[in-house]
Formats: sequence, C-alpha cells, structure tokens
Amino acid sequence: MPYVPTIRNYKPFYIQASSDATAWDTTTYGIVAQSQPFPEEYEVKEPYGNDWHDEHGDDEYVASMFYKSFEHTMKFYIRAFPSTGHSAISVLNGLRDNFRAKLVPGEFKIWDSWQERGYTKVRFVKESVEQRFISENEAWMIFSVTFKVNDPQTRVTFSNGVISAIV
Repeated sequence: MPYVPTIRNYKPFYIQASSDATAWDTTTYGIVAQSQPFPEEYEVKEPYGNDWHDEHGDDEYVASMFYKSFEHTMKFYIRAFPSTGHSAISVLNGLRDNFRAKLVPGEFKIWDSWQERGYTKVRFVKESVEQRFISENEAWMIFSVTFKVNDPQTRVTFSNGVISAIV
C-alpha cells in the first residue's frame, strides 16, 4: 500500500485512459498532486488564407475558428518507506514507474477536483525531477509532469468516478 500523507481538504487529480472504465486518483500510486491553474487564455489557430499579390489584404477563411493546443505542467509529491526486501528508493521508483506507465501509452482525460475542470485528448509530454531526498528510512521526490491538451474546446465532467465529455 503506497504512503499517502493526510492533507486537509485535499482534492484529488484524476486521470482516465481510453482503455479505463473509470478514472483513477494519482494517490493510487502514492502521488499527491499540487493543483496548478489551467490557462485562462486560449489562442486561436491562424486561419487558412491566401495573400494574393494583386489584391489588398489577405483572403482568410474564417467560417470556423479553432483553438491551438496547449501544454500544462503540474507538480507532484511522492514519499516512500522501505518494505520487506525493498529499499525506500526502490519502492518510490516502482510507484513512479507504474504511474508513468499509465500515462505514456496514449491519450487520456484529466480532471482536477480543486478547479472542477478537466480536458479530453491529453497526452504525456515530459517529466522532470525538481527535488529528491533518499535515506535508508525514507525517500521522497517532488517532480513535474507536463501534459499536452490537444482539445482545449471540449469540456468534461466528473461523475461517479468517470470523466466524460460534455456533449
């Protein structure tokens, strides 16, 4: 059983892969998410158009405008203790590897309970370690994960353990 610190009023961060029937909380792997605000500004893609050299201005096709994707970075905390036959860092690395293995295969949905907001068509971009502590009795790490949101338009909801697109 992974160690999860008791945090008053903690609101979980959920991820649901396309192959998952329900979403899972990062604390499943002993990982606590620090809520990071999603961007509040969206940028539209450059519309298709032509710059005719024998006409003024541009000839742009703006019947429909579409948003650009964006990247979102979140911080996570994980702490582990030795277990039978395993050092604290071995336990920590195992939990982190299992967490990463759930993210890498493809697209997923995310839901941040603190912001009551989430997205679909999200993928893993990168992970970076910010701080690390290792001793015989414990190991902990603060790391960041960058997600790419490929569909910033579609809103999702979280109900009964499932992240669903709002149609």
